[in-house]
Amino acid sequence: MKSKLYIGVMSGTSMDSMDAALVKIENNSWSIINSERREFTPSLREQLLIFSRESQNISLKDFIVINAKTGIEFSKCINQLIEHQGIKPGDITAIGLHGQTLFHHIESQYSGSLQIGSPSIVAEKTNIAVVADFRNSDIAAGGQGAPLAPAFHSWMFGSNKHKRILINIGGIANISILLNKKSFFGYDIGPGNALLDAWIAKNKQEKYDNKGEWSNSGKPNMKLLKIFKSDPFFKKTPPKSTGSHDFNLEWILSNKKRFGQRLLAKDIQATLTLLTAELIVDAINKCPKDSDIAFSGGGIKNLSLMALIKNKLSGRHIQSTTDWGIAPEWVEAAGFAFLAHQRMQAKSVELTKTTGSKKKSVLGAIYLPPQ
Repeated sequence: MKSKLYIGVMSGTSMDSMDAALVKIENNSWSIINSERREFTPSLREQLLIFSRESQNISLKDFIVINAKTGIEFSKCINQLIEHQGIKPGDITAIGLHGQTLFHHIESQYSGSLQIGSPSIVAEKTNIAVVADFRNSDIAAGGQGAPLAPAFHSWMFGSNKHKRILINIGGIANISILLNKKSFFGYDIGPGNALLDAWIAKNKQEKYDNKGEWSNSGKPNMKLLKIFKSDPFFKKTPPKSTGSHDFNLEWILSNKKRFGQRLLAKDIQATLTLLTAELIVDAINKCPKDSDIAFSGGGIKNLSLMALIKNKLSGRHIQSTTDWGIAPEWVEAAGFAFLAHQRMQAKSVELTKTTGSKKKSVLGAIYLPPQ
């Protein structure tokens, strides 16, 4: 009997951890069997942050080394999941490996997206087929390669009874508008946790603003907020995508320089939090008013951010994806299990209304394990 088990692996722009989800996919149904989280080693995370957000200069030798190191870390996370579940590699059809994004370039005719975490190493060390390099398939078809999330959000949560809006707050916040089981679209809204993480790392040497407490201790500055919101990306019409290569510490410091006044670091954090909240609420308000609203991603743990969003939505009921059947922290990983399933079945994915691709595409390349 052919296995129906897939593993999806995701590490987002926040780089707080690797998330792996073991998913059973059968016909049009899915269920999460188990999940695993593993943090990057501090030294590797620091390197990844530098190369993806700050210097973006790396020698070919250093690229090979960090690509291999990241692949080994992904393999460890996957093997932990398999061991804890008590299954064998042969029970898994494939791994959907997003990889860690270092750079995403779609500003010219020579576009591409660079994820590391060697799928060859992962296939070797797990003894399971790996599907990777999803984004470049979409870019080759004329799309922006992002966001991919609306495709699997539609598969997981699409309903013919209710219109649904799903906001994922990772390093970047994106929105999926699910009109019914088959009709959907979405786009990247802008910074989610990326700027908040970058600013607290610089000022307090912490990975993230725990529950938004530091932000909550500050006061937003409306003049600085206006400068933040003047970024051209926010005025673009979808399809549109972005990443931490656009929204990072350098972005904050550049806009702070334009502001030209002294401001407490906690007040800047409060302003950045308000920025993310207003961008998300503006995106939701452009959607059908009778839609159900749910949130996923690490950003929902930022209580200050979520309180701002709830307040600005004027009493509209909001949920987490737990209410839709899956904990928020596992949605993206489970989604890449779905994309691996689609690739192994040679099924195309509809992204024309999301990434701007010219046609449906079969996403990803397959790396087979040793025989």
